[in-house]
Amino acid sequence: MRRWIMHVDMDAFFASVEQLDHPEYKGHPVIVGGLSSRGVVATASYEARKFGVHSAMPISRAKKLCPHGIYVYPNMARYKEISHIIHKVMEEFTPIIEPLSLDEAFLDVTGITHKFTGPKALGRAIKERVFEETGLIISAGLAPNKFLAKLASDLDKPDGLVVIPYGKECESLANFPIKRIWGVGPSTERRLKDGGFTLIKDVQALSDEKSLVPYVGNQARRIWELARGIDERPVEPDRQIQSVGNEETYESDVEDPAVIDLELHYFANRVAKRLRKYGLMGHTVSIKVRYNDFKTVSRQKRLDSSTDQERVVYDTSVLLWNKLMRDALSVKQEEQEVMGATPRPKFDNSILEVPVKPIRLLGVTVSGLSTEGIVQDDLFSIEADEKDEKLSIVLDSLASKFGEGAIMSGALWRRAHGDGGERRKRSELKAEIDLDNEE
Repeated sequence: MRRWIMHVDMDAFFASVEQLDHPEYKGHPVIVGGLSSRGVVATASYEARKFGVHSAMPISRAKKLCPHGIYVYPNMARYKEISHIIHKVMEEFTPIIEPLSLDEAFLDVTGITHKFTGPKALGRAIKERVFEETGLIISAGLAPNKFLAKLASDLDKPDGLVVIPYGKECESLANFPIKRIWGVGPSTERRLKDGGFTLIKDVQALSDEKSLVPYVGNQARRIWELARGIDERPVEPDRQIQSVGNEETYESDVEDPAVIDLELHYFANRVAKRLRKYGLMGHTVSIKVRYNDFKTVSRQKRLDSSTDQERVVYDTSVLLWNKLMRDALSVKQEEQEVMGATPRPKFDNSILEVPVKPIRLLGVTVSGLSTEGIVQDDLFSIEADEKDEKLSIVLDSLASKFGEGAIMSGALWRRAHGDGGERRKRSELKAEIDLDNEE
């Protein structure tokens, strides 16, 4: 039996829901996002996109491009409600659904197409049911696999329906730029172009992946197969969470190491709680920093043993922060030494390094997740972990019974209340998304 995979993508989802709930918005450019000067665009309606507005764009930039647009703060509860309705519609057709986000999912519809006149008729039926239940339009792609289905859903937006049939995999892909291959980001794209691979058909012309190895290493086989329309990944209804993290975009740039230390405490606390909530442990901690000039850098460290403990995540985050700042200072120092400046300074491991530039965004993520940890050989580490685990169980229990703010560490209390007794403002959109991630 031939496998058929469908990719469903709600068109400009947040903005479309706002236009649905507010008929007076229809036909007008709607931009959903943080409304402060440091906010970002979450979704822009197709009317707004005509002005060049797109997701992840600073709100300040969007307002310059589209000054007469309708700017709306995100209503995540409402978007979740509509997403739940759409999921129920999809369940009418198949139980094999892999949600990717509130507005996107894969469906395995193998064995269902025979109930219709073909895959296109099936796709049309699902689109019609979604519209009946929500009043919203979706774009959909049907193909022999996930990669092609996702590509197909992007080809005719909004309200699109594209089928890539069996036997047409290579033909359908041939003239797309190489960056359309899943997993080919800017750096991989540059390396492939250096090798003369500009279009997907350039890779299709190869008899095997060997010519790709000098440019993309161990990615060569995957890229070669995808270029030929080969993708055996199943639709996974219970897909494992790959990472747990929190990040924030700040209302005003952050430069004080004491404030950054409180932020790392906060992120470690939130991430560790969510790991325990999901029954997961992670072996890799990473931090992400975006400076006020929008340059983004990151560092990560693999732990000797998997963890769900706040102390471990925090300590590792501090180590990574200091390494990141020292690497940046070393580059600066090398530049100064060339000009005859003083030797580079010695570092004190006991304190948090001062940021080299003002910080716009900061985040901590734990990845490499599993339901089991790796036992350490160090007896003292085991004892420390056991104490942390017992304390975490007590704190989680108290939070469950009395609320998240019922009991806090000193660092979290200082962050929440600050010197003036008020919590420092965050990006409105990020604050909303953080709350969503905790549910």
